[in-house]
Amino acid sequence: MKYYFYYKEGKNIVAAKDKERNAQAKRRLADLFKNKKDSIPDRFLNDWQNVALYNPSGYVKAAKAILINPEDGAYDFSNPINELTGREWVKFTCSWFIFNALHKDLKEEREVSPNSKEHPATFSPTMIEDFIKFFTKKGEAVLDPFSGIGSTLVACKRTGRIGYGIELNKKYCDISIKRTPGFKKNIFNDNAENIKNLKIPEIGFSISSPPYWNVLNRSTKDFKIKRTKNGLDQNYSTRTEDLGNIDDYELFLKRLAAIYFDVYELLKKKGYLVIIVKNVKKEGRMYPLAWDLAKILSEKYELKDEKIWIQDKIGLAPYGYPSAWASNILHHYCLIFQKK
Repeated sequence: MKYYFYYKEGKNIVAAKDKERNAQAKRRLADLFKNKKDSIPDRFLNDWQNVALYNPSGYVKAAKAILINPEDGAYDFSNPINELTGREWVKFTCSWFIFNALHKDLKEEREVSPNSKEHPATFSPTMIEDFIKFFTKKGEAVLDPFSGIGSTLVACKRTGRIGYGIELNKKYCDISIKRTPGFKKNIFNDNAENIKNLKIPEIGFSISSPPYWNVLNRSTKDFKIKRTKNGLDQNYSTRTEDLGNIDDYELFLKRLAAIYFDVYELLKKKGYLVIIVKNVKKEGRMYPLAWDLAKILSEKYELKDEKIWIQDKIGLAPYGYPSAWASNILHHYCLIFQKK
């Protein structure tokens, strides 16, 4: 027998066995399919014959959620942010996660554009997908003002969102267009400081990883030797307008924050912004880049929280040994802001 209604019993989601509630739920599901089809996520529409109605208290008339597999949780129609089930939502709210580069992502990069490895600081579309799926619904616009070789745009393509990107370096911009030709008109070879002059519509969400100050210009000797030997870029560009070439820390913060204040104007009401960034060290001093940026942006945004991204497959170096404490920084801050 197919059950059309589920409720919560203890910690478990169970099927209602009585015919009356199942008959009521079946009628409500037919009505939902007819009148609210546009607001039903594709994964439920494509498997509608297996969709059931859900209310934790067991009341059919109060039900405003649907599910397919009880173990995956239920999707609530009152959810204004995303298309996740409650259990998927809870999983993402963990304040930390471990993620290392995936072979499938590197393979995709190099099959589409063999020179993608020229960029000195790429990140994974798969990791960005999780953020996009949490902070948007299908079809919404997503902006990356430091789009590099297009990882965010690839994540948008995979998840059915509309990607917009800004990239100063033409070489990287061309790679991102090659990876996501469907977004060609949305990818701008420009300085993100000119964002007000670009034809970018209202966006639902923005995610980016800006330069970590001028850290690439101060990279370790081994990094420089290895990349020089292989003919690869050591930094983002040599252009003076590149934020990664600013030596003055306070000036860097000011110009970076100004870009995100411009992004604020493009964000929809209550839209979210995620910035992936690290604190940095220079000549034995720690510069709390993530914390300083969060404080400045809080003048306009509401700082909601952070997720800590941990890379646990990076080799450790004996920094400070044997005389002083110096950490191996293997984590990044994913700062989460919301438009007030």
